[in-house]
Parts: sequence; structure tokens; C-alpha cells
Amino acid sequence: MLRPSPRHLRVSALGPPRPRRHPRLRVLGMLGLIVAIGAVALPLRPASAIPQNQAVFSVKCQISHSAPDDPIVFPGQPGRSHLHDFFGSVSADADTTTRTLTSADSSCLKGMSEADRAGYWTPSLLDGGRPVRGARDEHLIDAYYTVLGKNPPVRAIPFGLRMVAGDAKATRPQPLGTTSFDCVRFPNGGEVTKRNSAIPTCPGGTYLSARIMFPSCWDGRNLDSPDHKSHMAYPIRERCPVSHPVSLPVLSIRLRWKPVRSVPSSRLSLSSGGQFSMHADFWNAWSPSVMQWLVTNCLNATRNCANISRSQINAPTGAFPSGDGQPSGSGGDGGTATQPASTPATTARPRGQTEAQASDFAAADAAASAQQGEDVLAATGASDSRLPLGAGALLAAGIAIVALARHRPRHARR
Repeated sequence: MLRPSPRHLRVSALGPPRPRRHPRLRVLGMLGLIVAIGAVALPLRPASAIPQNQAVFSVKCQISHSAPDDPIVFPGQPGRSHLHDFFGSVSADADTTTRTLTSADSSCLKGMSEADRAGYWTPSLLDGGRPVRGARDEHLIDAYYTVLGKNPPVRAIPFGLRMVAGDAKATRPQPLGTTSFDCVRFPNGGEVTKRNSAIPTCPGGTYLSARIMFPSCWDGRNLDSPDHKSHMAYPIRERCPVSHPVSLPVLSIRLRWKPVRSVPSSRLSLSSGGQFSMHADFWNAWSPSVMQWLVTNCLNATRNCANISRSQINAPTGAFPSGDGQPSGSGGDGGTATQPASTPATTARPRGQTEAQASDFAAADAAASAQQGEDVLAATGASDSRLPLGAGALLAAGIAIVALARHRPRHARR
């Protein structure tokens, strides 16, 4: 009786046996190919692009002077206000006009005094009832102009616009999306504590800082209003309300008191009263051509131009208009813009005016704090649409794995 041949000697009637392939390798290779092809097929984002909410330009301005004046709230009434610290234009006082701001020097750094002669002022910080004083380079602001949410393109801030952010009479915590305090690393910044409505005691190695965010939706007509707020509004769900349809850059101020380190919170207060009354005033006296260049090339082009210097701006001129941004015959305390703005194509449904949300403030702060070093310019370069290195390596690996999985061993019997 014949014994069946050993299993390894059997010959299939259908021809030579097919070599075993490697299904796991084949699956991995196919997945690699799919991912790599998807990476190649999808539109590539320029290497220099950044998230929209990190589009920013900023200037750093030292303190210029302190005075019990408020050119917006109490025009022509010297000494009527609580004590303010002034930054930017060195001429800001109770008799300020747009023309006087532009005809004076500015405390802004890196050559930006030539272009930014706007007035920025905040209540003075008191330590035991006495104003905090220090070297000019230890008491300064960073003025950040950013884009939030889905509002681009934005328009340049109108020449002569005035506005106030925060409540100088607040006795309770204000929304963190409008004003807040925190502690940052000494000397180059970088948040260490969470934002607080009240003034914190900053631990060793940090100093006290505050943030104030201004409204960024304009009514398109008025450079000021009786309460200095009604002509402006905060975005609602990242959109400007129909009552204030013109989207402007979001101005937020980082106020730095570098001498205030390890000072007990109980000793600190604001000249406007208590710890909850933080606010800030802004009077625009930027060179219109320079601001337009920054809006076009930084904000609407989605680039990070934090702490930019004048030498990096290719605006044709830093000249200022001869007037106050008012049409002929209007006074200096209100008035309308010389060219009323048209309503953008994208506006929100009418929901009324609200305060900025904390999430919006956080987005602006992320843009403003993209670099922790205070003197770093993060302007992006030319676009680069080459295949990313990771996608190229994945494509090569996928091809190699598939080829290995399909390899037919030479020793396979026929």
C-alpha cells in the first residue's frame, strides 16, 4: 500500500504553490500610501502661515508722564480727573486734540515714535496710597493690534478715533475679557499666574501686569460719543453686530509694572478707586499710511508682526493729516469720520451689544504672547508650498512596505 507523500512534497494540481505574503505589512503600507497621498492632494498651507487669531502687530511704549487729566472724559478741565499714567504721545493733557498729539513726540520704541503718536493712558497704580514710580523702561505698555474670530478683513482704525475700555467706577469684578491682572516672569514676560479681576501678590521672580481689551466694532460714523463707548461695541460670537458693522483691529494693552515684585496685594490699589476699576483710554493719532500698511501686511495677511520696528515697515510716508480727522465745521469733542464706512458683506444678526467673552480675550492674549521674549519680532517670511518633510518620508515608507509585502521569495517551488 502506497503511503501518501509527505505534506511538504505534495504538488498542487492547480500549479506551483503561491508564496505567503505579509498581510500586516501590506495593510500598513496601504495606510501609509493613503495618508501620504492625502497630504499631497490636499492644498498645502504656506509654511509661514499662522492661525488667524495670531495675526498681530504691536508697539512698545514707555511711560511719558503722569497727570490728573483725562483728555477724553474731561476735555479742557485740567486736574479734574484721577491720576493717569500716559504712554505714547508726550503731549497728552486736558487740552489735547488730534493735531496736538501728532505735532509732539512719542515714547514708543524701535523708531515707532515716528509713526505712532497715539495717546494711551491708564489709572496710576498706588502702593500704600502713593503712585508707583520706576525707571521708564520698567513702566511701559505693549499695545497689541490683533484679529479675532471670523472678522477679517479689518479696516484701519480711523484717524482721530477715541474710545474707553473698562469701568473707572467699578467696585465689583469686571469681565476677564475686558480687564485682568496677572504676574509675569521678570524681566522678559511670560504669564505665571492665572488672570485675576483683583490685583494679586506676585511671587518672587515675577512682576505685576494688567491687560485691557478695547471694543473693535465701530458704527462707521462717529469718532467719539457722549459716553465715549456707544460708538464702539465688542464682537458677539466673533462677529460685529449690525449696529456697529465695521470691524477694526482689536486693541489690547499689556501694562507692565516691573518694579512691583513681591508686593502684598493689600497694599496695592488704583487711583480710580479700589482694585476693580481698571480701565484705559485710547486716542488714535497713528500715521494713517503706516497703520494701513500694518493692517494690510500683518493683520489681513495673517502675519505675526509683534514688536515691529519702523525700519521694517515699507509704508511710503509717516506724515500725518493736518486736521483732527473731522469734517469741516465740526468740533473736536465728537463729530463724524471724514469718510463714512460702508457696511461689510459679512455682518451678524442683531443681538445687541455685549462685553467681550473671556475666550476672545484668551485668543488675543495667545496672539500677543506668541513669543515670551519682549524684544522678539516674529514676522513671517515668504510662503513655501513644498511637500512637508513628514509627508515625503511617509510616502517613501509606504511605497517600501508595499513593495516588501508583494515580494515573491526566489526559493518558492514551481
